[in-house]
Amino acid sequence: MKNITRTSFFILLLSTAIVSCTQSSSTTNKKSTTSTSNGSTTTTTDGTVVNDGTTTTTGCPGGVYRSGATSCYFSNLPRLVFNGPGAYGTTLWSSATGLPSSISPSQFRTDASFAVRMKPSYAVGNEISRQGRTCGQYLTTNFKKLKVYVMFRRTVDSIGEVKELTATVGAYSNTARFTVPGGTTEPYILEVVGVSSDHRCQASIYGALSATQTAACTAGTLYLDIPYRTPATAQTECVAFSMDMATDNTYDLPN
Repeated sequence: MKNITRTSFFILLLSTAIVSCTQSSSTTNKKSTTSTSNGSTTTTTDGTVVNDGTTTTTGCPGGVYRSGATSCYFSNLPRLVFNGPGAYGTTLWSSATGLPSSISPSQFRTDASFAVRMKPSYAVGNEISRQGRTCGQYLTTNFKKLKVYVMFRRTVDSIGEVKELTATVGAYSNTARFTVPGGTTEPYILEVVGVSSDHRCQASIYGALSATQTAACTAGTLYLDIPYRTPATAQTECVAFSMDMATDNTYDLPN
């Protein structure tokens, strides 16, 4: 009887240890990625995609896992550099014409959701903007905040829904979530249709501001045209930013 009791107690201890180890392993998997060596692909509960051990391990930092999603959100869109004025209503960049050959237009197919965000950065001195102007070496940091207008439309439409993205240099903007109009199987088109900045809040060389504009600068809510210099051969102010996008087939962007 004593031997049976001791055996039962031992089995109970062993079972507890196994359960504890399994729970610990499960918790770890939610926070980290681990590669497998059998050629399989595993998706952990935090939305991290883990490739086989012969390839690189790819994570989705900040992505939100969506059941049935097939890939991370896209961060492969080209970095964009613009000079002024960046007037709203002008097509400054379009996925219909501005994608490198490495990006398929099929990336813009969706039938349920489409989201985009941007992250401003400084242009590099002597870098060439998309409009063909040379960015001034000593003018690249004359702004701190950026507002970007993005439009989402079908290929058969000339206009679509427009959203505003605002952010400080080096930080991510809010996420714009578009209504997918439907009625097509073609890739949708994402366009930049305006860029404004707080250049005029940051440098007095751009002229005096009104009292209202000064107050808006203090509040961090003033976005005006990007200053630019003449003649066209002169180096000028530039802004830069990158964009991330997500569809219903990918992991969502962070809120």
